[in-house]
Amino acid sequence: MTVALTNPAAQACAFVLGCAVIHAARAHAAFLTRLLVTAIIGASVLLLLAASLTYAPGADETFDEVSVYAAS
Repeated sequence: MTVALTNPAAQACAFVLGCAVIHAARAHAAFLTRLLVTAIIGASVLLLLAASLTYAPGADETFDEVSVYAAS
Protein backbone atom coordinates (compact mmCIF):
# COMPACT_ATOMS: atom_id res chain seq x y z
CA MET A 1 0.00 0.00 0.00
CA THR A 2 2.85 2.42 0.73
CA VAL A 3 4.32 1.94 -2.73
CA ALA A 4 1.05 3.08 -4.27
CA LEU A 5 1.15 6.28 -2.21
CA THR A 6 4.79 7.17 -2.86
CA ASN A 7 4.33 8.83 -6.25
CA PRO A 8 1.33 11.02 -5.28
CA ALA A 9 3.08 12.04 -2.07
CA ALA A 10 6.21 13.03 -4.00
CA GLN A 11 4.11 15.05 -6.44
CA ALA A 12 2.33 16.81 -3.58
CA CYS A 13 5.65 17.62 -1.92
CA ALA A 14 7.05 19.00 -5.19
CA PHE A 15 3.93 21.14 -5.62
CA VAL A 16 4.18 22.51 -2.07
CA LEU A 17 7.89 23.20 -2.55
CA GLY A 18 7.13 25.07 -5.78
CA CYS A 19 4.46 27.13 -4.02
CA ALA A 20 6.92 27.96 -1.23
CA VAL A 21 9.58 29.06 -3.71
CA ILE A 22 7.12 31.26 -5.59
CA HIS A 23 5.86 32.74 -2.31
CA ALA A 24 9.41 33.44 -1.11
CA ALA A 25 10.36 35.05 -4.43
CA ARG A 26 7.29 37.26 -4.74
CA ALA A 27 9.48 40.35 -4.35
CA HIS A 28 11.23 39.33 -7.57
CA ALA A 29 8.11 38.63 -9.63
CA ALA A 30 9.46 40.04 -12.92
CA PHE A 31 12.61 37.93 -12.73
CA LEU A 32 10.67 34.83 -11.70
CA THR A 33 8.24 35.31 -14.59
CA ARG A 34 11.10 35.55 -17.10
CA LEU A 35 12.72 32.48 -15.58
CA LEU A 36 9.54 30.40 -15.74
CA VAL A 37 8.76 31.50 -19.32
CA THR A 38 12.32 30.64 -20.38
CA ALA A 39 11.99 27.22 -18.73
CA ILE A 40 8.68 26.54 -20.51
CA ILE A 41 10.10 27.58 -23.88
CA GLY A 42 13.20 25.42 -23.32
CA ALA A 43 11.10 22.41 -22.31
CA SER A 44 8.87 22.90 -25.36
CA VAL A 45 11.86 23.04 -27.69
CA LEU A 46 13.33 19.87 -26.17
CA LEU A 47 9.97 18.08 -26.41
CA LEU A 48 9.55 19.03 -30.07
CA LEU A 49 13.15 18.02 -30.82
CA ALA A 50 12.62 14.62 -29.20
CA ALA A 51 9.36 14.13 -31.11
CA SER A 52 10.98 15.05 -34.42
CA LEU A 53 13.87 12.66 -33.83
CA THR A 54 11.45 9.88 -32.91
CA TYR A 55 9.45 10.21 -36.12
CA ALA A 56 12.32 11.06 -38.47
CA PRO A 57 13.01 8.51 -41.23
CA GLY A 58 16.10 6.36 -40.99
CA ALA A 59 19.22 6.81 -43.10
CA ASP A 60 18.05 4.33 -45.74
CA GLU A 61 14.39 5.47 -45.78
CA THR A 62 12.79 8.20 -47.83
CA PHE A 63 10.55 10.96 -46.57
CA ASP A 64 7.63 11.47 -48.92
CA GLU A 65 3.88 11.98 -48.58
CA VAL A 66 3.03 8.33 -49.20
CA SER A 67 5.23 7.00 -46.41
CA VAL A 68 4.03 9.69 -44.01
CA TYR A 69 0.34 8.96 -44.56
CA ALA A 70 0.82 5.20 -44.73
CA ALA A 71 2.46 5.18 -41.31
CA SER A 72 -0.42 6.99 -39.61
